[in-house]
Amino acid sequence: MIPPLRPYVASLKTTLWPKSAFSWLTVIYMSLISWLMSGLSRLLGASPFTVGLMATLAWIFLALGVGWAFEAQKIRPFGLSIAPWVAGGILCLFLFGSWGGAWLQPALITWPLMSFVVVAVPHLLSWELQLKQPPPATRQQLALLLGISLLLSSWFQFYFRIQTWLRDYPSLIADQFDRSAFVYQVPGQAMPLSAGVSHLTQAEFWVKEQIDSKPWSWVERWLLNLQGHQQTLQRQIQVAQPATPESQLWQIRLHTATQGNGYLLRMQAVWLGPSAASDGYYFEKVCEIMPVAQPTAYGTPDATGSGTSWTQVRCQLETPLRHGRP
Repeated sequence: MIPPLRPYVASLKTTLWPKSAFSWLTVIYMSLISWLMSGLSRLLGASPFTVGLMATLAWIFLALGVGWAFEAQKIRPFGLSIAPWVAGGILCLFLFGSWGGAWLQPALITWPLMSFVVVAVPHLLSWELQLKQPPPATRQQLALLLGISLLLSSWFQFYFRIQTWLRDYPSLIADQFDRSAFVYQVPGQAMPLSAGVSHLTQAEFWVKEQIDSKPWSWVERWLLNLQGHQQTLQRQIQVAQPATPESQLWQIRLHTATQGNGYLLRMQAVWLGPSAASDGYYFEKVCEIMPVAQPTAYGTPDATGSGTSWTQVRCQLETPLRHGRP
């Protein structure tokens, strides 16, 4: 061997060679050997049971070895032992990562409980796999750790449940959470557009298609049957908008009031689902319906004095959110 390289080789050997057979390095090497045996078994056409058994042993040895290493090297951020959490995370990655698809949710929910199992098993089982009774102080610590693990697991599950609700009912995030004890909105975070706004946009297009540039006398008769048009508009929106679980929780309402020579049409999208406010909330879009003279081809009113009035519909761009009952 080249003399200048001898110190480096000796240092590398000291680092990689375990000082004792009973050490974390030995367990990690057992994991690497199990991975190698699993790969060789797959190449040699061994049964799926043999390949899976070698891979399972590799993951178990890896979790034990890494957790042991963290504890042996005194890696404790802020004085907290994270070895059980690292080992539990590796085991959850092995158990749920092979599922494919949405495996992260069950893995995170199980992670605190798996970490508790890693801590509790050495205190409850002997090397002969016989049950043993830990001392009272240890039992108290295990009970406390079990409670913390259940709490963390419940919070993970609650987070995923909230995300599922927001996915199925995206309008919930448009509500106010100022008095909530567990939901916090990050300042400056862009809020998604509520489905109520898109419903009113669709309603505006439908109303303009029905009465804009139509004879004024016909439009006045059309406004008399506003209740029937409201039901038709509700069905049209449900057909045009994407089908979501919250589609049945929006109700379109139409109200008219006289304004000068014309009418003021208030279109409201009322949220019937759960709300932070006791009286709920709704979005509103206001449209002016006015009679005008028939325009000519040059865009100016007709001055022939025919006496026929036509309808012009102008809607506000704003769709304000209002709390309470419309």
